[in-house]
Amino acid sequence: MASTATVTAASVVEQLDKSSDVLTWLNTVLNVPGDATSNDLPLVVHASTLDALQTATSIAAQSTSATLEHIIDDIARAAPRLAYDIHFTRDGALALRNVLAQSLPPLQSRSSGRTTTDAAESDATSKILERLQHLDTLRVRMEAARDVLREAESWSALETEVTTLLAEKAYARAACRLSASARLMPVSAARTATTPSTSSGGVHEPRRALLTSLANQLEAALSPDLVRAVTACDVESCKSFYAIFVDIEREGEFRNYYYGTRRSSIVEIWSKAVIEGESGSSDSSDRENPQSLSAFYPSFLSSFLTMLSGERTALPNIFPDPERTHAALIYTTLSVLTPSPAQRLAALFHNGSSATALKDVVKLFQASEEFARGAERILEKLRASAPPLLTASSSSSPSEGKPSRRRSVRMSMSWRSMSNMGRLGGGGIGTTGTTGSGSDEGAEWDQCLFQPFLDFQVDFGSLERRLLDETLGSPLPGNIRNLDGDRAARAMRERAVDVFSAAEESIERSLVFTHGYGSVGLVRALDTFISTFVETWTNSISSLVGTDPRSMPGSGSKPTSAALEDEELADLDYTSQDWAHIQKALHLLAAGRAVKDRLGMFETRLMASLRQVSTAFRMAWGNGGSGVYTPGITKGQGLLLAQSSLNALELRALLTRVAPSTRPGPSLLPSAHTALTAFARANQRGLQRVLLSPLYAHLAIYPTLPLWIAARVQDAVPGMAGVIVPTFSLSPSDVAHRVGDGLLNLPRLFEVYAEDDALGFELESLAGPDGSDMVTGTVTGAGTATVMGTAMGSGEADERRQGQVPHSPEVVTAAWLASLGRATVAHLTRDVLPQIKTLSGAGAAQLSADLGYLETIVRALGVEMGDLERWKACVGMTDEEGRAMLASDEGSDRIGQLVARMRKWVV
Repeated sequence: MASTATVTAASVVEQLDKSSDVLTWLNTVLNVPGDATSNDLPLVVHASTLDALQTATSIAAQSTSATLEHIIDDIARAAPRLAYDIHFTRDGALALRNVLAQSLPPLQSRSSGRTTTDAAESDATSKILERLQHLDTLRVRMEAARDVLREAESWSALETEVTTLLAEKAYARAACRLSASARLMPVSAARTATTPSTSSGGVHEPRRALLTSLANQLEAALSPDLVRAVTACDVESCKSFYAIFVDIEREGEFRNYYYGTRRSSIVEIWSKAVIEGESGSSDSSDRENPQSLSAFYPSFLSSFLTMLSGERTALPNIFPDPERTHAALIYTTLSVLTPSPAQRLAALFHNGSSATALKDVVKLFQASEEFARGAERILEKLRASAPPLLTASSSSSPSEGKPSRRRSVRMSMSWRSMSNMGRLGGGGIGTTGTTGSGSDEGAEWDQCLFQPFLDFQVDFGSLERRLLDETLGSPLPGNIRNLDGDRAARAMRERAVDVFSAAEESIERSLVFTHGYGSVGLVRALDTFISTFVETWTNSISSLVGTDPRSMPGSGSKPTSAALEDEELADLDYTSQDWAHIQKALHLLAAGRAVKDRLGMFETRLMASLRQVSTAFRMAWGNGGSGVYTPGITKGQGLLLAQSSLNALELRALLTRVAPSTRPGPSLLPSAHTALTAFARANQRGLQRVLLSPLYAHLAIYPTLPLWIAARVQDAVPGMAGVIVPTFSLSPSDVAHRVGDGLLNLPRLFEVYAEDDALGFELESLAGPDGSDMVTGTVTGAGTATVMGTAMGSGEADERRQGQVPHSPEVVTAAWLASLGRATVAHLTRDVLPQIKTLSGAGAAQLSADLGYLETIVRALGVEMGDLERWKACVGMTDEEGRAMLASDEGSDRIGQLVARMRKWVV
């Protein structure tokens, strides 16, 4: 065969029979002689030849399958008669032997005395047998010629006969005639293939084309009546038409006609709907009154479900597999909607805000689930009403039995063969060969319904965060500088109510929209959302506490707090603005405590929801390990979620972490708790700066006092000239005395406020986790945790740190006094004392006396000395001791170097 020759199925079979192996045949077909000139053939020729061979081989394989099936049927029918035929042949052979025996005796009697008796008998017998064989061969060939002539006559009259039947609208008889001819095609091909003078490909290809053409004519003639019958819900006519289409092996086309007609009204509702935000030509007044997708989609699904409910009684009377047909009707209808549901859902986010769009998508999703439940109920009724045999295997009807089952498979093969030769009517979505073909697109109807929502479910975390931000808007009511403490705190509490209400809605939205698969995104969105809310207030507070307390704007009016009305506190060196800021900080701390209480309750609610999801998921993981969690939803919807990126290791880790049997771990919302701690620190920093502002004001002039450069002067004593009078302990300077008095007055102040729970809010944030990061930036000493640990047992302290038990007033007072004492010491040793330029002997003695006085006071507040003690030790050294200290390793520290510079111990 040349490389560009026409390849037919018959020629392929013939050449394969003659070839020793497949490789030799392929080389022969491709005209590859094996010499150097074989490379001159262009590749496109080989590709074209291979395509033709592939097509021809496929057709030959299908024809062979059909022929083999016919042979199996013939053998099955002829097997019972085989014994009878053998017996009949044996009787005929015996009869023939008797006839021969009667004709041979005269010859034997005549030649009894002759010498050539044996040779004559053998010659006569041979001639008789040869004559009989000739006659039998003639008979067989004449019968074959008769069959061929009859077949040719039948095929020549086929077109006329079928055309006449179509004109008479005898569609069933025409279908029966075409079906009979199609069944004879494989037998005819096998018969003619044994005749060398007949080209099977040249004879049967036109016949196949004729069958296809006549089938197309029959389908074209039937289609108008079929459409009218389906439209009019004429079940009996549809049933008869279905039988005709099955007879000509075009069940798929019948389903296409049926699906297309039944869904036409639903598709029209969808395509003609005028949706807000969609662009398109307008040819009616409806365009002027568009409706939202959230209003249209549920009504559309309701109409769709009504149509499907009506089909429940019709389908069992038409199709042998009503359940699968019903599912395929849903699938094909959803697949042909234009614009697609996914496009219309996406348009919601392009034409509106994310907040409104996600809420609308969730509503549409719920409507889809309601539709799915209704459709599932219809399918269950169809399944329950189906006959037992049909339920077990939809490949045959209950009355057909085993021969019909074989015929169903044969029809499927023939249908696939005819589909490759061009049939009338393109196959659409849901097209199937026959009932027993095995295709089951309708089983994915629920996946087709929920597939448009999958992308939004996967992105639920980010979409939910955007919704929360847009719903809440700005977390601040305005510039809180213009609000007094009570109004600012009230505004924060009121805003917190909105925040946690929105967060509660998020939990419900996640369960409804993702059925727990979006838990990871939900937790992240909520954590970020709540922490952002708190951080915004923290940033506003931080912008106030970063300024000088004496210059921070106040309320402009005299506060009416109980602290000012108490005469015991009237002598405290605080201005009206200071009292206003103290009140504001306390109110905001109280508001922060209220937010933390709400956060704790909300986290408990979130944990309970996640535990329910975890329990359901773990049951699914345990039953076979598939992890498909479908509580009250269809199987296809559950598979979509289980096969999406939502079902990741992070989800499994989260649900394992919140399982009821798991020991509670870290908080679900760590960023929110961290933000509250930062908020508390910002307020504590502001409150601390206000409380210490009088002390800092006194210490501001401390480095420039003339005391540090004064010389030691002894007054003359009458009558005792030249006698040195010993010097007694010096009194603290006025500045040190005022600072000490201010520190001593702090306990009186906290006696008033210690009962306020606000001071106990995030008390641990007064010092960092390592005890060296105070709210003011530095600390010397053991930290607040030491004070708290001293006032209570370690187990009780741990419980209080977790917020389970409120702190006692004593613990609150001790922690704050210690914190303020450390802040004062840190400010004095870090910022004030290094500014002293020169210390005389008398100045050093005075400074040592001041530091000793302050040391006694701060030690009473529960503060360890640290740098303060080192300053006192260095200042109190004599010149000789100081120089000796510098000469040793002890003098290399920062404080020793500073004192040496002040005392001029080094040049």
